[in-house]
Amino acid sequence: MADRPEIRAPGARANHATYARRHAHEREPQSPSRYDETAAHGVEPGPVPSLTIVILVVGSRGDVQPFIPIARRLAQDGHRVRLATHAVFREFVESHGIEFFPLAGDPRELMDYMVMTGGHLVPHHLGQLVEQVPRKREVMAEILASTWAACTESDPARPAASPYLANAVIANPPSLGHIHVAEALGVPLHIMFTMPWSPTGAFPHPFTHVTSAGHAGLRNRLSFEAFDWLTWLGLADLVNDFREQSLGLEPIHLRDHGASVLHELAVPHAYLWSPSLLAKPSDWGPHIDVTGFVFPDETRFQPSSALREFLAAGDPPVYVGFGSCTATDPIALTTTIFDGLERAGVRGLVSRGWAKLGIASAPKHVHLVDDVPHDWLFPRCTAVCHHGGAGTTAAGLRNGLPTMVVPFFGDQYFWGRIVADAGAGPEPVPIDALTAETLADGIAFTLQPEVRARAVALGEKVRAQPGAQQAVAAFYKRLPLAGMRCSLDTTHLARRSCHECRLSLCGLCDAVIHEDRARALHRRECLEYVAWNVTGSPSVAEWLEGTIEKTLGIDDPPEPRKPLRIRDEEHVSPSAVDDATRARILARFESAVQIRVSASPVEGGLS
Repeated sequence: MADRPEIRAPGARANHATYARRHAHEREPQSPSRYDETAAHGVEPGPVPSLTIVILVVGSRGDVQPFIPIARRLAQDGHRVRLATHAVFREFVESHGIEFFPLAGDPRELMDYMVMTGGHLVPHHLGQLVEQVPRKREVMAEILASTWAACTESDPARPAASPYLANAVIANPPSLGHIHVAEALGVPLHIMFTMPWSPTGAFPHPFTHVTSAGHAGLRNRLSFEAFDWLTWLGLADLVNDFREQSLGLEPIHLRDHGASVLHELAVPHAYLWSPSLLAKPSDWGPHIDVTGFVFPDETRFQPSSALREFLAAGDPPVYVGFGSCTATDPIALTTTIFDGLERAGVRGLVSRGWAKLGIASAPKHVHLVDDVPHDWLFPRCTAVCHHGGAGTTAAGLRNGLPTMVVPFFGDQYFWGRIVADAGAGPEPVPIDALTAETLADGIAFTLQPEVRARAVALGEKVRAQPGAQQAVAAFYKRLPLAGMRCSLDTTHLARRSCHECRLSLCGLCDAVIHEDRARALHRRECLEYVAWNVTGSPSVAEWLEGTIEKTLGIDDPPEPRKPLRIRDEEHVSPSAVDDATRARILARFESAVQIRVSASPVEGGLS
């Protein structure tokens, strides 16, 4: 078996609950990418084999958008990349030439729920608890199931598409299935997200509103722990059903760090925001990177004649829009915005968005727009007022625009606080506190010269950071490349290990080497690139485990069941290999045998 990769958790053992690569097909790499920067991180430099990468994303369009440039860059490096997200985003993803797979869940329904509950994991009203929680659990179960299909099945809307089996996973945390499908496949996992999800004492979890100044570091760290625990308590049974029934894996429990498995296993993370806006906390480990905001490629957009005329008719307007957030009363919110812009004495561009703003006719100082790319629109504005989504916040700051944040839920409060602390905007005004007066006051604040100067300076720093490039570099940096490269051709991905040859081989080399009768019966098995030892993680403090499980009436876990195993059916026919390629492979094999024999003469017999 090949050496285990460096990102394996300390003390982890091989977990052989791995599905064989039933649908895998050996593909000749397209000019494999090189990652020479790895030398600086103690990783062997050289080619990154051509991979089949799935990107799992659950959330709004703003959550999906940063992964478009990342996917395109990975594809340009010669990898097969699939972006798996909600079906409503199929056209958006495929319009950028990226392979798509539909995950379950309707992002509008998810946004409605978050707005309704104010972003709380557990609704505060009994009616919401009774009606909404069962439905949301049903959706979460569907999302979990679809993450496995995204890794192993062809796109159901493209029946003629090539078979698919992922050998690397990139995911955002809400996709839920990430670590579990990676464990089942034995492949690398890299978490990428636009908001902090790793425990730190530097700031609170974005979905909690910790305001006390006392013992801030401890309170901040506990906010992450509390969020993980609440999430786990609500979803543990769904996760374990998924693990057992879909993946053939053992269930995980509190003692296995089920609530915080990503952190306990030190899964690599890349956070997609600018370190100039929010620096990497000092208590985050080396497996966590802050890589910069990721922006879409330059958009070719043709504005309507009405929009062009409005922009040309006066001073640059203030943009107001709330993206994918929904409004409980669109008419009242529209009136508030129109009145606030008038009080502030500015012209406004109001985006209808999912809040359905602009039902009333717009006054002369306001122009209504639908889906206009931020990279085209924002350079033509003087300031922005929005919900505080990470993507919209990044777009405004990239253009040096003073920013007023009106948060609806979740991380929007967090980003509103970060912008205000940077001096690039006023204190955030929650949507429930938004009036014509508070909107006008916030806009007035953004128009102050010193605020604009700070926003412009911040924009220069943000623009200088190549976010997509850095995110891909972070992904390559954390790959267990030594265990993924074919021993005889490092541009190919190793598929199997041979016990007798003591080599990791791609499908092509494996076929050529083992067509010889003397080696045909060698013991070969599918490679696990990463042994995610989820259920073998070190125990939580024993007294805490015992107390909690006794209180909840949880019995001792049953004996672990044997994992499902499927025979590997991926073959390359030796007869399809040309003579020159066969000769090259055999020469490399003989060289590898000689090197091993020279190093350890007693270990002969490989040939």
